[in-house]
Amino acid sequence: MNNKLLIAALAATTLTANAAIDITGNYEGTFTDGSGASYAQDLDLTLVGSTEGAKVTVMMEDLTGGSTVTATQVFVEADLEGIDVKAGNYKNQNGSGLLQTTSAVTNQFEVSTSLAGASLTLGQVSEASKVTVDASMEIAGLDVNVQNVTATDRFITVVTNFFGFGTTVETQNTAVGRNSAVALTANIALGETSAVTATTVYMDVNDATTLTQDDGILGDVSGATNGSSVKGAVLSTATSFGTVTGKMYDVNETNTFVGEIARGALTVGYTKTDDVDGVVDAKIDVAF
Repeated sequence: MNNKLLIAALAATTLTANAAIDITGNYEGTFTDGSGASYAQDLDLTLVGSTEGAKVTVMMEDLTGGSTVTATQVFVEADLEGIDVKAGNYKNQNGSGLLQTTSAVTNQFEVSTSLAGASLTLGQVSEASKVTVDASMEIAGLDVNVQNVTATDRFITVVTNFFGFGTTVETQNTAVGRNSAVALTANIALGETSAVTATTVYMDVNDATTLTQDDGILGDVSGATNGSSVKGAVLSTATSFGTVTGKMYDVNETNTFVGEIARGALTVGYTKTDDVDGVVDAKIDVAF
């Protein structure tokens, strides 16, 4: 890695009284035995320099071992008399990630505060004339988040507990059509010491261009077409061998089955899609 970058960051924080620095990361290496064996790796590093009331975050993502180190996200966050400020190059997220993955990095800024029980965020892309308004609040036990309130294609997320099910609902209505998704999660006891976590997901897709999730709870659903539905389920339980997870999902009437067992940093899995040879993979995931 570029040691000069880390040394410079460490030195910079010593110039400010009571400053601190924190480095975290995640390494993921995947061995795949499909049509040919292959190994791919990816490292994400996050460096946070903080002082009283403010912090600066630098994120270096998708590092694979080449000689070039690029800071993909750099932004500052500060609390100014009860108003939270965030500015710089960073990604946004619509909802919890059922329908959409994070957006591309954009140079932008936002201010957030609480007013009459609601959290309000005003955001603006650098040099753009339009200001977006996001609002979130609790209504009758429902956690409601509306992103880009004044836009016709506003994104709405509702989270609640419904008859013992953790429930997430997301919806967005565009000029083409409405996309909606619901996820229900429950813990099912199998005895005094074991349980299964079960999640079911249903999506109604009418504007495929805004369905971008390619690595969500089900997997890659971004290829769903207009007028289709995505259905799937995920079961997970802890065993003496490790955490066992099974999932099945249907995209465009094509079924995909996934089985995984995770023990420590190692996850071994098998994926089978209709009319396609199954693929075995082993993944090393180290977070620090």
